[in-house]
Amino acid sequence: MNTQELHTKIAGWSEELGFVAYGAAPYRQMEMELFENYLSLGFNAGMRYLERNRDIRADINLLLPGASSVLCFLAPYKQKFVTAEGNPKIASYALGKDYHPVIRERLRIILERIKEYMPDANGRVFTDSAPILERSWAAAAGLGFIGRNNFLISREHGLHTLIGIIVLDIPVKYNKTVVRDGCGRCTACTDSCPTGALGGKGQLDASKCISYQTIESKLFRSEERAPVERKGWIFGCDICMEACPWSGRGEILCWDEFVPLKNHLIPEGILSLTKKDWQMMERDKFEEILRDSPLKRAGYEKIMDNLEGL
Repeated sequence: MNTQELHTKIAGWSEELGFVAYGAAPYRQMEMELFENYLSLGFNAGMRYLERNRDIRADINLLLPGASSVLCFLAPYKQKFVTAEGNPKIASYALGKDYHPVIRERLRIILERIKEYMPDANGRVFTDSAPILERSWAAAAGLGFIGRNNFLISREHGLHTLIGIIVLDIPVKYNKTVVRDGCGRCTACTDSCPTGALGGKGQLDASKCISYQTIESKLFRSEERAPVERKGWIFGCDICMEACPWSGRGEILCWDEFVPLKNHLIPEGILSLTKKDWQMMERDKFEEILRDSPLKRAGYEKIMDNLEGL
């Protein structure tokens, strides 16, 4: 099977499995200047894990020896939803199931199908689960540009996408499209950030970021030197995303797994929960309700502390 035939197969499988875009880039060493500058400024705050495995971020061959191709896929999660006025807010990507296993499972299906046609091929799948510069690879694969808000922005699908990666040790057809920067002089994202965390491309000070403070930070509000005003968010933050003009691009399209969580314990759905509902929730109920949710990353104590800060 030649690369064009394989490309046609992969593109078809991608569409069949619900990805809204697919593109591939040839192996190369990645430029690390922006990332190294980010670390040198201490913008990673308590995320010390970002300081490790820099060699792997620069050279994906260390994850798959003989790497030849990086296949990139975009999973959609844009949906109509409304958080009731005054209710605690959750980042839109985190309203449903944890995207990591959901996307990985579909990528594994594609990888297995590739191996059926190319038995000698070796590959690995990743979704925000390894030291990979995923947005940079997706941009290299022609799927979009990295905006001033640090999101990958697709001119067709906007910002509401998550990136899946398959690394292969065989050549494929590469997308040679170069998506030009679409931010221009627009500063809507930086202007909208209520804490001043966002300073532009590669310039996101996590210590001031609502998303970092509500998820990754190990400090509770009482331990923070200068507590960040959460603006109603208890897990993540969509403020700069919602402010971006490109956010309006793309149709309302969301995988079933990513629609707002609803089950017998919360029949009206996760968006219906008031601050009191959350605070009345015992740990065991929290664990049951959010068994497959990204909110488990923050954990019970962190979410309860975030609620106190509203």
